[in-house]
Amino acid sequence: MTAHTLAAEPRAALAAFLSFLFPGLGQAYNRQARLAALLGGPIALVLGMVLLGMAIGGRGLLSMLLDQRFLIGLLVLDLALLGWRLVAVLQAHARRDALHPSRWTAWVTGLLVVITLGMHLLPAWYTVKAIDTLGSVAAGGTGGFGDDLDDLFPVVSGAPTPSAVPEGTKRINILLVGIDSLPGRVTALTDTMLVVSLSLDGGPSALISIPRDLYGVLLPDGTPFNRKLNSLMTYAAARPDSFPLGGVGTLKATIGGLLGIPIHYFAAVKMLGFKSAIDALGGVDVTVTRAVNDPTYWDEYNRLVGFTIQPGTYHMDGHLALAYVRSRKGAGDSDFTRAERQQQLLAALQQQLTAGNLLLSLPGLLDAVKDSLATDVPGEEISDLAQAVQAADVSQLRRLVLQPPDHMRVNAHSSAGYILIPDLDAIRAAVALLLAPESSSSVAP
Repeated sequence: MTAHTLAAEPRAALAAFLSFLFPGLGQAYNRQARLAALLGGPIALVLGMVLLGMAIGGRGLLSMLLDQRFLIGLLVLDLALLGWRLVAVLQAHARRDALHPSRWTAWVTGLLVVITLGMHLLPAWYTVKAIDTLGSVAAGGTGGFGDDLDDLFPVVSGAPTPSAVPEGTKRINILLVGIDSLPGRVTALTDTMLVVSLSLDGGPSALISIPRDLYGVLLPDGTPFNRKLNSLMTYAAARPDSFPLGGVGTLKATIGGLLGIPIHYFAAVKMLGFKSAIDALGGVDVTVTRAVNDPTYWDEYNRLVGFTIQPGTYHMDGHLALAYVRSRKGAGDSDFTRAERQQQLLAALQQQLTAGNLLLSLPGLLDAVKDSLATDVPGEEISDLAQAVQAADVSQLRRLVLQPPDHMRVNAHSSAGYILIPDLDAIRAAVALLLAPESSSSVAP
């Protein structure tokens, strides 16, 4: 052994370990009371604030985790704490012994430094990832749609827009569209169109499914759109001179006029990203009430595999959930029964989105969201919107699938093929009844 090894001071490693556990403990062990208070006081204050925040409740925590400004502050705080802890660990050791590479105590303290770096740099990396994801899905981001975004979602990819929700609004309405951009697909039709209506004052929240085959729906200027509604977004986006609101703006205004309610926000979801998000959350619990048997179902890998499921309660992974909401050609099945299943799964997914689940599934969920979601929500409003989504009472959630004969009539032999002609008065009356506080119906036909 060398002279340095023989002279190693074990208490140096112990002091470093104590300051690793909590800054200032090692200094207190070294009888440096003032320095111990200086290093430990701010950390105790931060820890108290964190505990207080956790005591306030998970809903507030979820809102903060989706606030870019909060995340930036969290990143700065994390890096500051890293430096603070490193100073405490190294100073505690150096007070007792020199940090010489030939002494085993220096290696112990070095290991503590490496662990400390990992404890702070990994959360910092995830925080940066979360900030990047929020920027991607908010207004002005690409949301994983890449170069196609300017053509498909011109409003989304423009400069961030001011708030679409007027002061004092009691209800937020979000148009959610599903883009079935699976292998082999070259179109971007909005085959799934669903309005999520969230009450902000304890009233009923609701889901409203809109058929893709609606034909002749009135545009914002009052003229009929003599094509199927699922083609409107791309049709309008390709003709900016005729549709100054762009593809997204035109679709929002048209559906808002159809339902008789304002549409505040828009979100487009790639179906494969929907699958990945469910897998990231560890699956979702769904009770199947009616058997589905579709031998013609093509899965997400463009394979003809068929799909069958019997009544019962299932913990669905992303693959099963995707088949459950995409299948529509089995006996007794249709776009309308599929829409009911989509609403059911969306409600189950909302229940799964707790703050605790969000933290545990953060890595995969961030990747899934960034690669598959685009919205026109300003970045500074995402946290408030997420809190409204989580606060919605799904036990009181009302559902409406617009369908014939109550809300439209069928024309199966038109030049455009199978189409649905909307009954504007019936649709608006059904929506008004669905959203009325005194209404007791949870599911409308």
